[in-house]
Amino acid sequence: MEGEEGRSGESASGLIRLLSRPSASIACALLIGVFYLTTIRAGHAWGDDFSLYIRHAQNIVHGLPYSETGYIYNPHNPDVGPKLYPPGFPLLLAPVIGIFGSHLRPMKILVIALFAGSLLVMIFLFRNVLSMSYVAALVLIVGLNPFFWQFKDQILSDIPFLFFALLSLGLFAYADASDGSARRRSVLALLSGVAAYAAYATRTLGFTLIPCFVVHDLWRFRRLRSTATLATTVPIALATCQYMLWYRDTSYLDQIAHPVSVAVHNAPVYLRALSDLWENGYSTLVKKIAFLVAGALAAGGYVTSRGAGLSLFHLFPLLYVVPVIMWPADEGMRLLIPIAPFYFCFCLLGVRRIDAAVARRWKHNDAVLVVFLASVLASYAFRYSTLQFGPLREGIAKPESRQLFEFITASTDPDDVLIFSRPRALALMTGRRVSGGFRAANPCGVWEYNRKIGASYIVTGPPLEPVDEDVLDLREFVARFTDALQPVLVNADFAVYRIRRDPCQLASSRAPVFEGFKLPNR
Repeated sequence: MEGEEGRSGESASGLIRLLSRPSASIACALLIGVFYLTTIRAGHAWGDDFSLYIRHAQNIVHGLPYSETGYIYNPHNPDVGPKLYPPGFPLLLAPVIGIFGSHLRPMKILVIALFAGSLLVMIFLFRNVLSMSYVAALVLIVGLNPFFWQFKDQILSDIPFLFFALLSLGLFAYADASDGSARRRSVLALLSGVAAYAAYATRTLGFTLIPCFVVHDLWRFRRLRSTATLATTVPIALATCQYMLWYRDTSYLDQIAHPVSVAVHNAPVYLRALSDLWENGYSTLVKKIAFLVAGALAAGGYVTSRGAGLSLFHLFPLLYVVPVIMWPADEGMRLLIPIAPFYFCFCLLGVRRIDAAVARRWKHNDAVLVVFLASVLASYAFRYSTLQFGPLREGIAKPESRQLFEFITASTDPDDVLIFSRPRALALMTGRRVSGGFRAANPCGVWEYNRKIGASYIVTGPPLEPVDEDVLDLREFVARFTDALQPVLVNADFAVYRIRRDPCQLASSRAPVFEGFKLPNR
């Protein structure tokens, strides 16, 4: 028995010695990137943010106006998405599309490369607060998390934003800690500012880096030093040039309403979303326990690490989360991606505190780290055993989806306007102009909007799980006005209806037949 315990202890010590090597963390990041590359799944899910990024990139490649996407913004339903997306991610996609065309796989490879890059940046960012063995554990915990593995097949700006945000913070941290020349600090601060602008140009939430740098200096030094001044003025100047010379869009602001009440509602919603990082695929109870334990460790790590002073590691998660929870659209774990490395870092700081107590009492170094890492990886293994590694079963590559795209391309005129719950994806795949629907107490408001944009067709679907409101609204609308619509394509997932007449317009000379009508509550 003692021999087995001794061998177990030696194995754990050997693992820790291996992870303590700086090259181990780099190797872990690169191997995780290889794992992601070899498990790319064909197709793409129906969330259609990706479509607008790709269309913007296509416009850049072909020299077309950035705003010509085929997507008709519906001010009655701004949650579908803004008129335009920031240019950062489309600029990254443009060379890929220029070389490989609109094939999804090369774009997914770009996203995976940026994720592996994020893991590498994490090594140099968090080595200032964690020992190398803990940094390697952090890379494994973040990189192998099944949520990120699933997310790799989404052509979205979230991973590029993570890369640029971490890079900006890392460069600023090195400028702050640099004992070299003033010139070296200035160069690092300048590069940090450029990376901060790249983060902002990729996702608007990148603006949270600027107050992060300012508060950091005012808190620690009671003044704004030259490094913070450079790191903040550079992105502001570049963002101003971007706004004056090229991209500008205020439709994001259409979604902002009652931020305080929204924050109160969203805070528990995003806490539940954070628990998705602990999904094991089998037991909800175990998931909740893991989330609570991790939360206690993270809280302990956050509080105890502040004894050394308020740093970027403490400021960024707080300043980033504030606008996220005030944003009306609930994006789930997706919007929390940039704080996931910090969350796991604070978990490991909590583990390290317990580890130190165990080492003082029982002389076993890093024993708690080994147990924690083994438990996390075991949970991940269970989750992976429930996931599909083949092509995505639902989405734009499904036969029913391809039939829809082919029918619309062949059977509608290029000038026709359609209504669909995923307007940007349909616009990208068919070259038609498409708008999202919306819900109104009086359906004559919906018919008025359809008439205003010249809509010719309404498309219902897809069969999403869980079904969202945009899908349900169009189904209910079509069911209410079957006499005004002619089905021209029906398959297992979609139905296309030609608008034959406008019942509200026909009734305009008579009594308003829909006055007081309300769609059923859900």
